[in-house]
Amino acid sequence: MEYMMQCDHITKWVGNFALKDISFTLKPGYILAVIGHNGAGKSTLVRTMLGSYKLYDHMEDCSFDTAETRRMAANKGDIYVEGYSLRKNGRAYKQRIGYVLNECPFHPRLTVHKTGEYYGSFYEGFDQMKYLEFCKAYGISDKHLVGKLSKGERIKLQLAFAQSYGASLYIMDEPAGSLDVKFRRVLYDLMRELIAAGDKSIIFVTHLVEEIENMADYLLWLEDGGQQFFGTAEELFDQYRIYSGSVKLEELSDGQDFSVVGKRMREFHQEYFIRLNSERCSFSKEISRDCRRAALTDIMYYVEEARIQKMAVCRE
Repeated sequence: MEYMMQCDHITKWVGNFALKDISFTLKPGYILAVIGHNGAGKSTLVRTMLGSYKLYDHMEDCSFDTAETRRMAANKGDIYVEGYSLRKNGRAYKQRIGYVLNECPFHPRLTVHKTGEYYGSFYEGFDQMKYLEFCKAYGISDKHLVGKLSKGERIKLQLAFAQSYGASLYIMDEPAGSLDVKFRRVLYDLMRELIAAGDKSIIFVTHLVEEIENMADYLLWLEDGGQQFFGTAEELFDQYRIYSGSVKLEELSDGQDFSVVGKRMREFHQEYFIRLNSERCSFSKEISRDCRRAALTDIMYYVEEARIQKMAVCRE
């Protein structure tokens, strides 16, 4: 198996918002972080990958010509997990996905034991005994109501459930977003254990820089429904530099192998955010002396600022 997941040119309309031509691959044994500002399309992508948002092959079910049905007809692409197509073999596709969501999807009035019996019936190969063993290992009593579990326990419950039917791809939507630092470390250890054997992969949505820097092998960066970047963190960092000095770079960028994405004034100098347009981009000694690689927080800040400024110009 070459890829655990293959997302192939996905275009998906939801109301007036669309994911636009999203493509990436993920091999077994790796972790992919999905990043982007609020409204960039992260949740839409997660719901599409989970199969909650449908990809239509045709519009035979739509008897009315409306703006909404025309958008639905514009949906394109497909997603594969272990070679199974979401469009053509959705049941087998979903059997291979485990989910860990910030808001627990299980009914709050069911006990942990009953949760396994009820929801497990929808999955081939679900093992109730294995599920209860995982719950016990995670310190969760099978007699407790789901609604009475702590936030961290509900995260562990979803992991126990997914591990009990042999999920190979785990999709996590902000799993540690509202958890304390201590439990985040526990969760990160569990994530590493999941992929340690090299036969499972994880896709997780996050806004926490520590998760991205410490956990992610690959990054998928969304902006306004489009794909800003896909690759390793190192490949992203190699594209940008921060220059802090007295030289006005906007006067030098024409005809050079770099472009100025943004800048901000400091007390005694200007700080420039630079995108390198060539792997062999070189600077003069004067500029190189005051250049550094951009951190992820720098990159996300400046790209977001450039996006906001561009939108403001368009509105004018």
